[in-house]
Amino acid sequence: MSRGAAGITRRLALVAGGALGAGAVWAPPALAHRSQTVLTTVTWNAERSTLDVMHRLHAHDAEVCLAMKTGVELVDITVLQNQARLMIYIEETFGLTDAGKAITLSPLGAELDGEAIVLYQESKLPGPPANLAIDDRILRDVFDNQTNLVNVRLAQRTRTLLFSGRDGVKKAEGLL
Repeated sequence: MSRGAAGITRRLALVAGGALGAGAVWAPPALAHRSQTVLTTVTWNAERSTLDVMHRLHAHDAEVCLAMKTGVELVDITVLQNQARLMIYIEETFGLTDAGKAITLSPLGAELDGEAIVLYQESKLPGPPANLAIDDRILRDVFDNQTNLVNVRLAQRTRTLLFSGRDGVKKAEGLL
């Protein structure tokens, strides 16, 4: 390669690199909107013979929900009493059945994880539910565009159920 060609290549690289850098500076900011979603996992724990349930909500959504339900203008989800109120709300809006028989979930607690609050429940059972059905109405009475995902893992397979709008009870079949 001649000396002139190498100079042109270096100049093109500098110009291209400068243009890319300027493009990054001039690029408009990405406008992202946080979706209102609750993620719930339902897992069979064979070692303890329990059905473990975990709900992950955005903390602000939980605060808005509690404010609407209690009539209090500002709710602080870091307060233990508000976490207990949220657990009661979860118990009222989330349910599991096995062949039509209600599965009673016991509250285990809650923890804050960044911008989320995570609530834990469990049910002691003799074996994994063979005919599990789920009713997930969490926050769907608060936000019009609320969507809830439920991941169910009872054996080696996982099934994901999506709840939105006026969806009712859904079955998690074929997992055992």
